[in-house]
Amino acid sequence: MALRSRLLGSALLVVGVAAIALAGTVSIGLVPSSSAPDGIAFVTPSPVSLLATPALLAVGSVLLVGGTAAAGGTDASARAALVAPALSIVAALAFGAGLFLAPESVPETVTNPAARTALLSEFSPRIVAGAVVGSAVAPVVQATVTEDTPVLLAGSILLLVALALGASNPLSLAAGGVGGAVAVALLWAVDPERWRP
Repeated sequence: MALRSRLLGSALLVVGVAAIALAGTVSIGLVPSSSAPDGIAFVTPSPVSLLATPALLAVGSVLLVGGTAAAGGTDASARAALVAPALSIVAALAFGAGLFLAPESVPETVTNPAARTALLSEFSPRIVAGAVVGSAVAPVVQATVTEDTPVLLAGSILLLVALALGASNPLSLAAGGVGGAVAVALLWAVDPERWRP
């Protein structure tokens, strides 16, 4: 059983990392632009960026949390599942700063005041909010299953804040939510001992 758990955890970790890496390749991001007034410009590498990125970030972060628990042979914890939204936020902001689009110019981008403002005011409602909605599904489900009221409250607050932040981009919120739900459903299917009541 321990070997099966480690193998399952390793597979989930690989899929989680792959999902986050794929999100990075399709995510919109800021790059230096000499023709833009502020010296930066958003680049959209794919027409489905606003849908695919939050969904993939949610899937990846939830599977990383689930995979870590399985690989370590530990019980799934609602408190540990709160790491999933944090992973989504960090990855999304890194991609927004051009980590995949122009990695050599990330330091220049993050030190640009206009870029920081754009990441918070434009990129976050488009991408981060949807990713957080999706990845917050994991702690909410785990907290409900384990009756962990503080985590359920924290996860619900995260969901509400993300919904408010991304209210102008409902498709992004929906895509992230579907991605998170699919990832949790996968964990329920392949790792029922940790994820089902």
